[in-house]
Amino acid sequence: MGAEIKSRPARRGRIVALTRGGAGRPPAENSRRAIRPERAPRALPRALPHPSLRGVRSALSLLGFCSLLLLLLAGVSLALVYGYRSATVGEYFALKILEIHGNSRLNSREILKTVDLEEGANTLALSIDAVEKALAGHPWVEEASVKRVLPDRLIITIKEKTPVFRIMHEGAQYYADKRGNGIAPAVSGGEALLPMLEVEPGAGWMRGLLPDLVNSLYDSQVLQGAGGIALIRLSASRGLELISEGAGPVFSIDIEDWLSNLRRLGRVLADLTRRGELAGTGVIRVQGANVWVERRAEDRITAG
Repeated sequence: MGAEIKSRPARRGRIVALTRGGAGRPPAENSRRAIRPERAPRALPRALPHPSLRGVRSALSLLGFCSLLLLLLAGVSLALVYGYRSATVGEYFALKILEIHGNSRLNSREILKTVDLEEGANTLALSIDAVEKALAGHPWVEEASVKRVLPDRLIITIKEKTPVFRIMHEGAQYYADKRGNGIAPAVSGGEALLPMLEVEPGAGWMRGLLPDLVNSLYDSQVLQGAGGIALIRLSASRGLELISEGAGPVFSIDIEDWLSNLRRLGRVLADLTRRGELAGTGVIRVQGANVWVERRAEDRITAG
C-alpha cells in the first residue's frame, strides 16, 4: 500500500490596504482617519446695514429740536438781560424813601455819605452787603442792618457805640467803649464829664473784666455820696482804683472776690458817712477780708 500523501491548502495571504501616511496600519484605523470631517471655513463678516430713510429723518428731527431749544434759551436770556438793564436804569426803582432808625449821634447826611448813597439811586441794583459793610466800618456804628423794600424804599437800622470812658491816645483825648477801646476823638460837651481810663503796664488783661467790674460798681451804689469819679485806673498790684473829683477819697479795690470787697467797702463808707469822717479820708483800700482807711493827715485806721 503506497503512502498517502496529504496536501495542505495554501495559507491565504494577509491583505494590507495602503493609504497615504497609513502604511502598515490596520484598515479600520485608516478608514477612521479617512472619514474625519474637515473644518468648515470661517464665515466672512456681514456688511453693515445701510441706514434707512426713517432713521435719517429721526436724526434730522432731533437736530432741529435741539437747535430750536438753543434759540429759545438764547432768546429768554437776552430778554432777561434787557429787562434787568431796563429796570436798573428806569425811574420806577429810584430811591425815594430812606428810613433810618437807631441813630442819635449820626445824622442822615453823614450816613448817606458813609455808604456813598444818593437820592434817586436804583434800589434794585443796590448791594445790601456793601451798604452794611460800609456802615459797620464807621467808628460810631456797632451794628447795622439794611432792608430793601421795592420799588423805592430803603430801611437802615443801626446801633451806635456808647462812650463810657475817655482815654489818651497820641496826645489827644478819645472816647472809649466799655472795654476801653477808642472810638473817636472827644469833643467838648456833656460827654467830657466821662471818667478818664488809665491802664498800667501789666494790667492789660483786666480790660476783659472792665465792663462787669464797672457795672457791678455802679449797680451797688457804694459810691453814692462820695462824689463823681474823675479817673479809673487798672493796676496789676492794686486792682481797680477810683479817684474822685476834687478832694474826694481814692478807692483801691482788689478784683479777687470782687463782690465781697464791694460789700465791705459799702459798710465802711456808710460808717464813715454816719460819723462825718468821709470828707477827711484820703485812701480806702479793700483787699481780702480787710479794709484800710487812710486819712489825709496820714492817720491810718483799720476797719473790718
